[in-house]
Amino acid sequence: MARVTLDIPLNRVEGDLDIRVTIEDGTIVDAQSIGTLYRGFENMLQGRDPMDALVITPRICGICSITHLTASVKAIEHASGIVPPPQAVRMRNLSILAETVQSDLRQFFLMFVADFAHQSYQNHTFFELAQRLYAPLKGSASIEALKASKEILKVVAIIGGQWPHTSHMVPGGICTIPTLIDMTLAENHIDTTTQWYEQAVLGDSLENFQQQVTSQEALYAWAKQHPDTHLAYFISMSQEAGLMAYGRSYGNFLSYGIVDDPESPSQSLIRSGTYSDEGWAALDLNLIAEDLSHSWFKQTPVVQPPSEGKTEPDPSVDAGYSWGKAPRYNGQPMQTGPIAQALVDGDALFIDLYQQQGDSVFVRELARLLRPVKHLAHLKQQVNEVLTHFDELSYIPPRQNFSGEGVGITEAARGALGHWLRIENGQIEHYQIITPTAWNASPKDQTGQPGAWEKALIGQTLKDPDNPMEMGHIIRSFDPCLVCTVHAVGDLSTPQTHYFGVN
Repeated sequence: MARVTLDIPLNRVEGDLDIRVTIEDGTIVDAQSIGTLYRGFENMLQGRDPMDALVITPRICGICSITHLTASVKAIEHASGIVPPPQAVRMRNLSILAETVQSDLRQFFLMFVADFAHQSYQNHTFFELAQRLYAPLKGSASIEALKASKEILKVVAIIGGQWPHTSHMVPGGICTIPTLIDMTLAENHIDTTTQWYEQAVLGDSLENFQQQVTSQEALYAWAKQHPDTHLAYFISMSQEAGLMAYGRSYGNFLSYGIVDDPESPSQSLIRSGTYSDEGWAALDLNLIAEDLSHSWFKQTPVVQPPSEGKTEPDPSVDAGYSWGKAPRYNGQPMQTGPIAQALVDGDALFIDLYQQQGDSVFVRELARLLRPVKHLAHLKQQVNEVLTHFDELSYIPPRQNFSGEGVGITEAARGALGHWLRIENGQIEHYQIITPTAWNASPKDQTGQPGAWEKALIGQTLKDPDNPMEMGHIIRSFDPCLVCTVHAVGDLSTPQTHYFGVN
């Protein structure tokens, strides 16, 4: 029996992720998701004024900085008992939705389908098309998608003044005052991005797609009716490459909901909760805890609720292999991201796809490609409401020098994001963050349960271990962002590394 261990860096966004797999006779029998960088943001925040969190937490990530700002603001508001006015909630929704749409477009066109242009696929019928459209840095579709993503980010620039790392949200609302002309321009940017997406990705309007495509059968029929679209190309390439057949993980999904209801901000217009084979269940934040048994952190206790958890590095942990912790919901590993968001929200298309195919690489990535269908529609609705209520207040003064505990949750581009904090006498005493990639990329827990993408890798056969395309597809279907997850410490080891083709 041939047994070999590979250490492979697979992350295109930043180099903080290594995947170590053990292969026997060409099949992965064990996997370790290794976060290689400790950053310590939670510890940086202790003892500071709560308002400092609004500047520091967006720096956790340059891709989803607005979602960290949102979670931080909501945590402070929860601790202080303040409810922002409806107009502020609408402005916040516009910011976070625009950021998520740009991330989805860039991940799909620049990070995922670029693999189809790799030489490993040179004997496939789609290879020339993939090279022409999706080749890194030169594919025509990649360039178009980059322009479209820049267009939607102008909405953020109008409301927040810059991107990334804006600080326009504050406890009590927002601190910027866009003019009527500004918001009209924002509406134009939304319309321009929507028109590109409808023409290039769907081949028809958002409304018609939502009304007509509610099952796997309807999806494939739509692709045949609109063959010259990126949706149709993706379905065809995925079928030929076999993406429907692998990459399945746990059937446990978590979403915190997104698009806060302006009239009731604690409620989401896109539903929160969990989804499993038993169906939807309401979200219970008290069921969340982090397992440290395989992480380089002090193990006392080994399982910690985020409201009490600590981030104390300890690279001597014998069983440790990652700077990421292992979040669990009611003791179970969870998968989060666009597929979780769709299933939790009761999306008929993805419920049928999941029942037919499970959470395959194809279904998981398709959820990301199609998430803008809903998000662009919500962007249009929210900007129209902002214009309708333009003269309403977007800020109310918060309490000062208070004490309290709060939780801020939202959906980042990669899934469920939560910030937990405790404030004593106007200073941060405790802060903990659980990112989406912490859920998806978690190491094993004390019962030996792998994290979500570790589970998705185990059992996968590799055609060519020197160019493990299957591993690349699986990991990238989760859209890894380790810079958010691993929170200075020198190099712990120097494993022999096999570099993956186009990484």
